[in-house]
Amino acid sequence: MDDKLSIFVVIVFLYTFKGIFPLQFYPLSLLCAITSTVFPAYFSIPINLAGLTILFSLRYYWGKRVGSDAIQSILKKNITIRTVIENDGRGNPWLLAVFRLIPSIPPNPVSKLYGAMGFKYKDFIILSLLGFVPQLISYTFIGRNVFDPLSAAFLVPFILLFILISISTFALSKILKIQYRRKSANG
Repeated sequence: MDDKLSIFVVIVFLYTFKGIFPLQFYPLSLLCAITSTVFPAYFSIPINLAGLTILFSLRYYWGKRVGSDAIQSILKKNITIRTVIENDGRGNPWLLAVFRLIPSIPPNPVSKLYGAMGFKYKDFIILSLLGFVPQLISYTFIGRNVFDPLSAAFLVPFILLFILISISTFALSKILKIQYRRKSANG
C-alpha cells in the first residue's frame, strides 16, 4: 500500500465515523489491526491512540450534551450497577479502566455515560486510553503478523486477549458482588 497518507486519512475518518454513528459496522479490534498491518508499530500505535481519543471524545461530549436525564433512565433499571458506576454521581474511575479492558463492552455507551455524569474529561481520556492499551498492543501484534497466522507472534496476542478478558470479567463480577452485598447490608 503505497499511499500511506490516504490510508491515514481513511483510518482517522473511520474512527470519527464510529464516534458519530455508534452502530457496530466494524469492530475497534479490526480497525487497530488494519492500522498495524499498514503502518509499522511505532506509527500504528500513535495513530490508533489518536483515533481512540477522537472516538472516546465524540461520545463523551455527546453524553455531556444529552445530560444525565437520559443516562439515569438506563441506570434506574439496576441499583447495583448504578451504585458501582455513579460513585457519588461523578463516575467510578477504576470501573472506567475495567470497562476499557474488556473488549466485549462497547466503548460508545461507556463514553457517553461518563460524559453525562460530568466525569472530568482529562481523567476520562487518560483512564480510557490506559485501559485500552493492553488490547491495542495485542491488536498491533495481530495486525503485524496477520500474514503468518500460524506463528507464535500471531497466536500469543490472542491468548493474552483471552486471559485479559477473563481477568477483567472476573474483576468486574467481583466489584458488582461486593457492591451488591454492601447495598443489601445497608438496606
